[in-house]
Amino acid sequence: MEHNKDIADIQAAEASFQKKKKFIICYHSFSVLNYKRASVQIRKIAEAAGSPISIAVIPSFGAAPESEAEQFREELEKFVQDGYEIMLHGARHRADLTIKRNIFGKIALWISNNEAEFAGLNERFTQALLKRSLALWKAHGTGEPSGFIPPIWFGNKHLKKQALEIFDYYEDYHGIYQKVNGKIKKTNSGTHSFSIIPAALLGIAQTYACLRMLLPGGVHRLVFHDKDFRTIGEKRILNMVRYTSTMREKIMYRDL
Repeated sequence: MEHNKDIADIQAAEASFQKKKKFIICYHSFSVLNYKRASVQIRKIAEAAGSPISIAVIPSFGAAPESEAEQFREELEKFVQDGYEIMLHGARHRADLTIKRNIFGKIALWISNNEAEFAGLNERFTQALLKRSLALWKAHGTGEPSGFIPPIWFGNKHLKKQALEIFDYYEDYHGIYQKVNGKIKKTNSGTHSFSIIPAALLGIAQTYACLRMLLPGGVHRLVFHDKDFRTIGEKRILNMVRYTSTMREKIMYRDL
C-alpha cells in the first residue's frame, strides 16, 4: 500500500509540475484565400492536441467572389461555435506602400517582403489601421476576437498601447501582453514558428522547439502556417503537437 501511495505521490507531483509548463498553439493567417485547406489543417492540429486551438485571422476579403466570402464566413462561424479562439492578424497582412513609415518600418518591409503591415507607422495611421482591422472583422466575422497579433510580429511604438485599448491580448515575438488593473502585464513567451526558416534548417528548428518545451517555466507559442504542411509535412507537424501536449498543458490566450 505504501508503495502504491509513493507512486501516486510521484505522479501527482509530475502532473503538478507539468501544469506549470504551458503552451499555446496558434494557426496563422487563416484567410479567404486559404480557408479550404486551412480549415482541414486546423482541425487536424486540434485533434492531435486534444482540444480546439487559437486561430490568427486575416479579416480582409479583398476581391474575393461573394460565394467564397460566404463560405469563409461559414467556416469562421463553425470554429467559433466549436470553441476555437480567434485572434485578429492585421487587416490585409500586406503593407500599404503609399503610407509614410520610419526607417525601422522600411527595414521591416524589406525583411518581411512587404507583409509587416503595422511596422514604422505613426500614431494616427496605427489607430486608423487598427480600427479598420476591427471593422473588417465586425463586417465578416462572428463573436469577439480575444486579441491582436501584428503580421510578422512587427509593430511600432504606438501599437501595443492602442491594441490593448480594444483587445484583451496583444503579442509580439517575445511576449504576450494584457491589461491588469490599468497596467500592462507581460507574459514571457517564446515563439516557435517555421514558415520563414530555410528548408535546410527546418529539422534543427523543430528539434530546438521540442527541447525548449522540456524546460520549465514560460508560456511557449507553437505557430503553424499553411506553408508548413508542404515544407515540414503533416505527419511531422502532428507528431510535434502530440509530443508537446505530453510535455506541457495546452491553453489559449484567454486562459492566461
